[in-house]
Amino acid sequence: MRRAVLLLLVMALMTTTVGCGDDVLGGNTGTTAAAVSSEAPATTEAPPTSEAPATTATPPPTTTMAPATTATPPPTTTTAPATTASPTTAVAPPTTAGTTYVVNESNFFPDPLPGSDQAHGSGCVVPGGSMTLTDGIWFGFAEGISPGMITFDLACFWTGAAAEAKALEDGEESFDFYIRNNNPTNRQVLIAGSARVWYLDATGDITLIEIAPNQWPHPSSYLLCPGEYCSVWLYVNGGQATGIVEQYLP
Repeated sequence: MRRAVLLLLVMALMTTTVGCGDDVLGGNTGTTAAAVSSEAPATTEAPPTSEAPATTATPPPTTTMAPATTATPPPTTTTAPATTASPTTAVAPPTTAGTTYVVNESNFFPDPLPGSDQAHGSGCVVPGGSMTLTDGIWFGFAEGISPGMITFDLACFWTGAAAEAKALEDGEESFDFYIRNNNPTNRQVLIAGSARVWYLDATGDITLIEIAPNQWPHPSSYLLCPGEYCSVWLYVNGGQATGIVEQYLP
């Protein structure tokens, strides 16, 4: 019985293999290729997809701010001190030590001296406004005379073109000469014991005659001295009148 079953299985197997026509494999007739049912290989699952690493946000590059620009201060300009103009110094009448002012007997009328503003003698401006006459030759009026002292009213005496110009400034007229006496201040001037004095003699021709200091004022003088019309030149040396000359006025 077992043999019969085995035989039937073998026959069934052969029938199944050869039955539906001859399959030619590889071009060789009669060669039967056993049908091998190969299972498709198990599909290998792709390895789990690795998650992409978390994207690390790259921080923006740190911008280093440039240090604040320090404004360079403008160079300090040293301002040179203002140039001070030298004050104009008026030329004062000569007062240099050692200078002696003496009467010129050949011409009793003195010339203008430096700093006199063209006036004869030393002019009528005492340096520094001093109440004491500095050394020089000064014109004015002997309003008072006492032993050893003159009360003197200083004035200016111009001639020629200078006289015309000064008179025009004052709204006056000149007659070959012009006298300006606009300062009422009187000065006390000592008379030196050795002073030389000339007065205008009116007994004949009006001429200058020398007398001793203690004889002045002389009664024969053309001028009424002392007084506001007693016009004289004082030659001052060392603060004292060493020469006195009366001046004729028409």
